[in-house]
Amino acid sequence: MDIRRIRAEDLKVRNFVFMEMSEASEREWRGQPLTFDGVVFGFCTCGHSDFRLDYKVSRISAGELFVLLPGHIFTTLESTADFEMRLLLVSRDFLYSLPVSFDFDWLKVVETSPCFRLDDRTMDDLTGVYSIQERYASDEKYSLQIRNSLIMSLIIIIISAIDSRRSEKQTLVVSRSERLTHDFFDLMLQNYESQRRVSFYADKLCVTPKNLAKVVKGVTGHSVQEWINEVVVIEAKRCLKTSDMSVFQISERLHFTTPPSFVRFFRQHTGFTPLEYRKK
Repeated sequence: MDIRRIRAEDLKVRNFVFMEMSEASEREWRGQPLTFDGVVFGFCTCGHSDFRLDYKVSRISAGELFVLLPGHIFTTLESTADFEMRLLLVSRDFLYSLPVSFDFDWLKVVETSPCFRLDDRTMDDLTGVYSIQERYASDEKYSLQIRNSLIMSLIIIIISAIDSRRSEKQTLVVSRSERLTHDFFDLMLQNYESQRRVSFYADKLCVTPKNLAKVVKGVTGHSVQEWINEVVVIEAKRCLKTSDMSVFQISERLHFTTPPSFVRFFRQHTGFTPLEYRKK
């Protein structure tokens, strides 16, 4: 199953999706930014893979855990030939409805550091639970209940591992430029469907458009407008690939003044018209 095709609405029936990723399976969408509005937990069992989360490049290697929270731009860059990773994708509603009590400070830790080294025992536990759930993939009477219990166990093991590492990590010093850039990304991912003006984001962040542009360019290497356009293109591609929405409907969703203006924008940034891209 392709991660690009999964949205939180699609997870409401079972609230979760299991996937296995390898160098061959991720090659098709390598270099293509994507977003996902659920939570992704992954643990690497072999090789390593480089990726970009928003504007920061990181690497996940064998024996490490990866967590992707909603509202981020994820791009796979390069993987080794032996790369393998197992993934659990869950809806936010499912995660927050678990009948357990844990400290949500782990979310703050993941925001600053999405990859964590696991000890051998924890890695063995995750691999074991993941393997057990594969035996209950059918629609038999108790299979779903068993899988729900196993998923809860996986998530608790993962959060426990993150929490135990929290005290070991030194407090990260974030510069004012990095903080402003982070706040811009948060704001952009909430408003990109209706707002593509740099001045809108600058006003919300209480800085001048010139200052915002300078800071974001300095931290990420790309301009504010480039990032806004990038996210709009990601959403347009997702709609074209995974829905039956017409060009008119997509242009309305993304608040373009007319369908032709959306077509011009899309062709300028992809080299294809929307319909050409959908057919391709």
